[in-house]
Amino acid sequence: MRSYARIRLMNILAFWFLLLQAVPAAPGPGVPDAPGVYLQQDGKNWTSLQKAAISATKADGLDLFVATGGFTDLALEAVIQGAKASARLFTPRPMLYVRGTGSPEDLALIQLSRKKQSRTFRTSSGDSTLGNRPGFSKENIRNTSVKVYSDGTLSVTPEKDLKPGEYLLVIGDTGNSFDFGIEAKK
Repeated sequence: MRSYARIRLMNILAFWFLLLQAVPAAPGPGVPDAPGVYLQQDGKNWTSLQKAAISATKADGLDLFVATGGFTDLALEAVIQGAKASARLFTPRPMLYVRGTGSPEDLALIQLSRKKQSRTFRTSSGDSTLGNRPGFSKENIRNTSVKVYSDGTLSVTPEKDLKPGEYLLVIGDTGNSFDFGIEAKK
């Protein structure tokens, strides 16, 4: 009887240990409560990323796409105002916190193409998959690790260091995107 009780107690303790490891703790008291995308560069102050200001979109292949009932490729090019995002990051692997919007399946991190006074990205119905619903080009997608915290906050970290350049964190669709730039190490 004693050994059965001991085994049962050990099983209960193991279950609770696994449960506690499966749900990460809340990210900390300093993360702002308002919905948005945040980062903490200096270890003290939180910065809120701004939504990307998409100023124009251009469709390629729309006539043929409509004429064939959607059986051809439709590509869209979006233009974001400004040569650089206002948020400048100095770490090649930032941890971004997403609060109050989206789920892990909705997140995509892409590198933008730079123009003189703007930044652009392309989507294509031919590149659209279950994991890449907007249809971003594979060479522009940056893989991320996502953690879900007990309070619903998500942390998003690139799996590899990001090269200096302009990036876009997309949550769901391109209308809910947040831009930032990675600066070269000093």
